[in-house]
Amino acid sequence: MNDNMHVNSEVLHKLRQQLLSRIESTDDATLLSRCLAVMDTAQVLPQEEQEEWAQEEDDNLEDNTVSKSRFTLPVKRMLILLASLALLVGGGYLLVNSFKNKKEEHVLVTVAKHYETINVNGYKFNMVKVKGGTFTMGPTNDKEDYDNDELPAHQVTVSDFSIGETEVTQGLWYAVMGVRPISPDGDNHPMKEVSYDECVDFINKLNKLTGRHFHLPTEAQWEFAAKGGNESRHTSFSGSNNIDEVAWHADNAWNKGRESKDFGNHAVGMKKPNELGIYDMSGNVWEWCHGSYERYDKKPKVDPALHDKVHGSFRCNRGGSWDYVAKSARVCNRRNRTRDFRNFNLGLRLAE
Repeated sequence: MNDNMHVNSEVLHKLRQQLLSRIESTDDATLLSRCLAVMDTAQVLPQEEQEEWAQEEDDNLEDNTVSKSRFTLPVKRMLILLASLALLVGGGYLLVNSFKNKKEEHVLVTVAKHYETINVNGYKFNMVKVKGGTFTMGPTNDKEDYDNDELPAHQVTVSDFSIGETEVTQGLWYAVMGVRPISPDGDNHPMKEVSYDECVDFINKLNKLTGRHFHLPTEAQWEFAAKGGNESRHTSFSGSNNIDEVAWHADNAWNKGRESKDFGNHAVGMKKPNELGIYDMSGNVWEWCHGSYERYDKKPKVDPALHDKVHGSFRCNRGGSWDYVAKSARVCNRRNRTRDFRNFNLGLRLAE
C-alpha cells in the first residue's frame, strides 16, 4: 500500500471522536448511517483527505448548530460514496444500533461450572456441559396455568450433552453464513427471522467449519437444561419464579412501546442465568427444537427424538419471546410452527 494511504492514527482518532459527538446529538437515521460509513471506511482514505475532513468537522462543531444540510459539497460526495460502501460490506447497521441500545452494552459473565469455548472464523461462543439425568417432562405444579399439549407429564431420561450458553447470536450466524438478519440489531443480539430449514443449513456449515456435531436441541434436552438439569430448583421460568429476573417478555419489552429503549429483543445474557449458567431460556426469542411436534403420552422415554427420523411439517419452538405474555416463557410451554416459518421473534440455540 502507498505511504499516503496509511492511516494517521491521531487524525483518525480525532475524526472518530467528532463523529461520536455527532451521533450523540442527533436522532437523524440518515446522518447516523453516514457517520458510520465514515468511521468504518476512513482507514482507506488518503491521509490528506482525513486531515481535511477532520478540520471541516472542527469548524462545523464549533457552531453547535450542526445539521446535515451544512455539509460542504466535497464532504457530501465523500459521505454518499462511503455510505454505499458500508452498506455493501454489510456493516452499516452495527454502530447505529449500538448507540440506540447504549445501555445494553455489557460483558456477558460466564458462571457455568463446566463449559467449552469454541472459535469459528474468529467468533467465540460457549457450550455448557449438561450432566444427563431423569426428570419429569411437562408441568409438575398443579397450580401452574399449563396448556393441553404439555400433558401428560411423564418421565424422560437424557444422556450427557452440551447446550449453548446463549441463543445463537447474529454475530455467530454472520461468522458462519456471511449474512445478517433482514432487520439486524447487533452482533450480540439473538439471531432471528430464520426457518427451521435455515437453522439446519447453518448447523451443517458450522459442523464443516469446526469438525463438530452440533444440532438443534431436542425438546427433552431443551426442557431439561431450561429446568436446571440435576441442579433444578423447579421454578416456573428458567432460573426463577420471578420472570423479570430471567426473561424479556411482553410486560418488560413489547408493552413498553417503540419509543422505549427496552422495546425489542435484547443482547444475550442481560438477565440472570439459570442453575446451570445458561441465559435467556425464558424469553428474548423463541427457539427452534429438533424433531417433529408430537403429542405426549405417559410412557417413560430415553433420549426422545435424538435419533428419530424427523417427519411432518411441524416443529417445536420453546422459551417464549420479548413480545409474548409471561405464560409462554414457562419452561414447559410448547409452540408448533411449520418448518418454513420465520419471524422477528424466532431464533435458535445449539446443542451437541
